[in-house]
Amino acid sequence: MRSTMLWLVMLLAVGTSGAVAQAKLEIEGGETYNWGAVKPPADGNLDAVIKLKNVGDKPLKLTEIKPGCGCTKTDPDKMELLPGEVSTMPVKLNISPAQSGPVTKSITVRWGDADGIKARDEFRKRGGDVAANLDTNEKVAFIFLKADIQRAIVMTPSIYLSFQDLEVGKQAETKIQIKNNSDQEIVFSNWAADNDLAINVSGTKKLAPKESMELVATLIPGLKGQYSALVSAKTNHPDYPTLEVRAYGFVKESSSPVFQKSAK
Repeated sequence: MRSTMLWLVMLLAVGTSGAVAQAKLEIEGGETYNWGAVKPPADGNLDAVIKLKNVGDKPLKLTEIKPGCGCTKTDPDKMELLPGEVSTMPVKLNISPAQSGPVTKSITVRWGDADGIKARDEFRKRGGDVAANLDTNEKVAFIFLKADIQRAIVMTPSIYLSFQDLEVGKQAETKIQIKNNSDQEIVFSNWAADNDLAINVSGTKKLAPKESMELVATLIPGLKGQYSALVSAKTNHPDYPTLEVRAYGFVKESSSPVFQKSAK
């Protein structure tokens, strides 16, 4: 009886050991990388290094690293990891000139048991049998990238002055809000606009912290086709020595016979 029980215990131990043996992915530091509150990066990118570790006791294969959008770039230094090995993954998150406030992006990581993935791929190519003890399933992990972009000057609803339905000889108007998002007063001066664009501000304009102003641009186009202009101002803020706001639109031919006649 005793020998029988000992034999059963040994069988259970062997079976448990086989079941436990597996590849296992760990994202060092957790699934979220958070830059916190940061100024807009000078080169347009936030940089990080994320490490993926095989904490299991079987080889692991990374089958796909897929950023959630084109604004995120990454290139891990290895796609196959022995037990205990680490894949180092530099990450670049592009921050566009329009982005302000909280930003969240993601990276999808697909992985699996290296031997199981190899057997699965061979089966898909050539058919045949796959060993019953191999795990051929892919697992999915997600990495979240977060940042709170703190811009001293915020423009809404766009960083551009966008004209709609421009027409030769017809006055058009567009506007945006400019907000002082910092904790100090910002002084705007030397306002200027080119290409026949008229604006509602001149001289010096002061904005207290969290205060906003409206920038209104007016245009009477003289020629049809693509239109662009530039509004600029000097500021006393170190991050924005010069504020530039571009204006865009497309000018159609005039629909007024009177104007067309007088233009000849």
